[in-house]
Amino acid sequence: MSKVVQNMVPSRPAASAVRPNNPRPVTHRRWLPWLVVGGIGAVGTAVFAFIGILLIVGIVSNRGIASGVSVAGLSLGGQSLDDARTQLKQWAARPVTLTDGDRSWQLSLADLGVQVDIDNTITALKNAPAKSQLQPRLTIDLIKTQDTLFTLSNQVNIAAVSGNPPQQGRAMDIPVTLSRLQADVTGELSDGILELDMITVDPPETQTSGVDSGARTTHVVEAGQELALIARDYGVDMQDILTLNNISNPDLLYVGQELTIPASGEYEPTQADAPAAPTNSGKSILVSTGEQRIYAYEDGKLVHSHLASTGLPATPTVLGDYKIYVKYLADDMSGPGYFLPQVPYTMYFYQGYGIHGTYWHNSFGRPMSHGCVNLPTPEAKWFFDWASVGTPVRVI
Repeated sequence: MSKVVQNMVPSRPAASAVRPNNPRPVTHRRWLPWLVVGGIGAVGTAVFAFIGILLIVGIVSNRGIASGVSVAGLSLGGQSLDDARTQLKQWAARPVTLTDGDRSWQLSLADLGVQVDIDNTITALKNAPAKSQLQPRLTIDLIKTQDTLFTLSNQVNIAAVSGNPPQQGRAMDIPVTLSRLQADVTGELSDGILELDMITVDPPETQTSGVDSGARTTHVVEAGQELALIARDYGVDMQDILTLNNISNPDLLYVGQELTIPASGEYEPTQADAPAAPTNSGKSILVSTGEQRIYAYEDGKLVHSHLASTGLPATPTVLGDYKIYVKYLADDMSGPGYFLPQVPYTMYFYQGYGIHGTYWHNSFGRPMSHGCVNLPTPEAKWFFDWASVGTPVRVI
């Protein structure tokens, strides 16, 4: 009997019996490393891109100054903005030389009322193309500037001296200098030198008439006063003051010095000495360009007088009969080549011609103005309070 051997072929199990919870474990294990590597790569790319952006922004925001760029003579091309800022601060702190052509004085920009706008200058440097020549951004306080120039004028001005022969003087023309600074402060100061405008001052003629008590008095020298002016104010000869006070050099006065004045009493013209009043009715003002004096009248009678400064030969005061048409407690004045802020006690009598206070010089009794009638500020206040709009003004 033969034995029949049956081949045992396992049957395929049912799908539901052999399917695991994760049907493709091998495939999943192969993807994971690539996903991790890919994720790291993406993150790394983003990080590097971000760092690159920061570097670019940093370079752009902190980039140096283009080659060949200069400001106020400072060669700043290729430097960093921080280095440029340091040099600009040093430049702003340097002294400025003021000169009248023969002599010189040194002041700081701050003394002159000038400030350097460092931030705006740096911005201009940052945006400047190669080989640009820039100027610093400056601002100026003209009130402070004029105060400084007036103080300096006590050293700068040279008194005119009457005598045989007479000696001409020199005085700083502050309005003209202020006008230049107002028009172009950067251009005027960028090289560190300011040329002062000067005018020639003729010696005054000695006043011989007036009221004189016959006694002596004491005069205390004030800032800006000259011996010739003091002598004229008192109506005495300057040589008499020199002799009485044992003064050999009239230019060596000092503030606070006590002078003995012969024939005391500040010079006041008498009615007989004064020019005729413009009118015999009401108040009127007369300005004598020949005498450099202003007169106040009421009903034709002289009530007050004082030394004045009228226009220089190149800018004479207008002659004729006028009336005060407007009054200002203070007014900015300007004209060809000059500027003056806040001129006190101003009374205009014809176009831009007026009677006003003066803070920029003390040289009354001689032509000094650009056409107006300059008075010491206290005198200008007296006339301002006394006169009214419509008061006649005669200039002879």
